[in-house]
Amino acid sequence: MLASTLHRISRIFDFFDSDAQKAKMEHVIVCLAASGFVIHLMLIALAQSVPSLRVGVLSQLNCNFLHAVYTPFSFILFYEVMLLVLALPRSHTSSIGKQYEIISLIVIRRVFKDIGEFSDPANLFAQTETAWMVLTDMLAAVAMFALVTLFQRISQTVAHSKPHSDLASFLAIKKTVAALLFIVLVLLAIYNVTQWASETLAESLGRTAEAKNLDYFFFPAFFEFMIFTDVFLLIVSIPFYDRYEYVIRNSGFVISTVLLRFSLSTPKPYDLAIALVAIVYGLCVLGVFSYFTRVIGPFVDKRSASDDESSGDSFVI
Repeated sequence: MLASTLHRISRIFDFFDSDAQKAKMEHVIVCLAASGFVIHLMLIALAQSVPSLRVGVLSQLNCNFLHAVYTPFSFILFYEVMLLVLALPRSHTSSIGKQYEIISLIVIRRVFKDIGEFSDPANLFAQTETAWMVLTDMLAAVAMFALVTLFQRISQTVAHSKPHSDLASFLAIKKTVAALLFIVLVLLAIYNVTQWASETLAESLGRTAEAKNLDYFFFPAFFEFMIFTDVFLLIVSIPFYDRYEYVIRNSGFVISTVLLRFSLSTPKPYDLAIALVAIVYGLCVLGVFSYFTRVIGPFVDKRSASDDESSGDSFVI
């Protein structure tokens, strides 16, 4: 019963993970991002041209054109999260790498939002606090980009060992988890948009609404689900990969994900420091894991095989 259910869900996941479906999703995201960008620019132009229209919902609109860049990046980030979910069954390393990419894109998106907060772009250096926030985010984004590049490079040097049993059932479990996580992703997105719309409407009608950090509600909640997902996959992977190096690698990646979650709810600029520590920690774990699989692992396997033969001989004697 359980095996048949996992098989059905795996087939559904394979359908959405196909190249054709990915191309369709990418086309939809591109259309939404472009449309959102153009609509945002048009609303800003309308609000600047006719100030009397800045009532109701438009009263909450930031009239800096650079602020419109924030909209397409939101759609791009959502697409990256979908790719993260689809990459989950492939390998733990590719999944954590996608998480690092998402964090770096969040920082890049925040750069455009902060630039849009300049009240007078021509007098840039007079707005010291805003300029400092933008510069800090820019430097952190470049550092994250460099670390992600190094992470991807080291991941190509890992020597993979053979599992102890057939991975078909483990792959089916990971696809099932990814499918459930995809449903959670969609529900979180719907909830986030609904909360944003209700708060915007309440403010436009002059009602007092509870202040919520809607900008960062989606990603902290999603990363919390990623923590539990990584822990669950770590547990179910033990019968297939019970080797020391795989357990310590996966555990280290879970710690890195926890730090990424903390960074999303930490005030500036400490959030950037925590995110960088999380990526550096994951990079160090992967680097040691790569060295172990290439240098130490083969030696341990040979010694284990030799010990098995010796123990077998002594037993016969």
